[in-house]
Amino acid sequence: MTDTALAQTINQRIEAVKKVVNLLVQAGRAGDLHDLRVLLINTMSLLKRDPGTEAAVDDLYAAAAVLVTDASSGTPPSARSLRILLSASDRFCNRLAAALERTEPEPELRFKGLEAAYAVQLERFSMDAELDPVGQVA
Repeated sequence: MTDTALAQTINQRIEAVKKVVNLLVQAGRAGDLHDLRVLLINTMSLLKRDPGTEAAVDDLYAAAAVLVTDASSGTPPSARSLRILLSASDRFCNRLAAALERTEPEPELRFKGLEAAYAVQLERFSMDAELDPVGQVA
């Protein structure tokens, strides 16, 4: 039996992933890819490690990244790229729902969003390093 709060949170994350994927399909913006990344990290922090779900996350993010790369270069997304992204999204959502059925409630409290906040800070740090590769203060 799973905790109802966890089940509700996972269902909210599934809906959020679907919304972000739809935004990526429509516009292919890098900001939406960033949102997807943070959302995936946060979602995975709620569950125990599962290789199948982790593979689904990798596939979904890779498919979204290809779409954003094409959009940023001015190339319209191919039907194949869109199909792969939507298929990866469905596979991730199905794996997430299945993982929820196998998850038992955790007895200790965790900072569930801490992993996502850390990921955002790491990304900001890496972006700052790319802007100033020599390490000089501007």
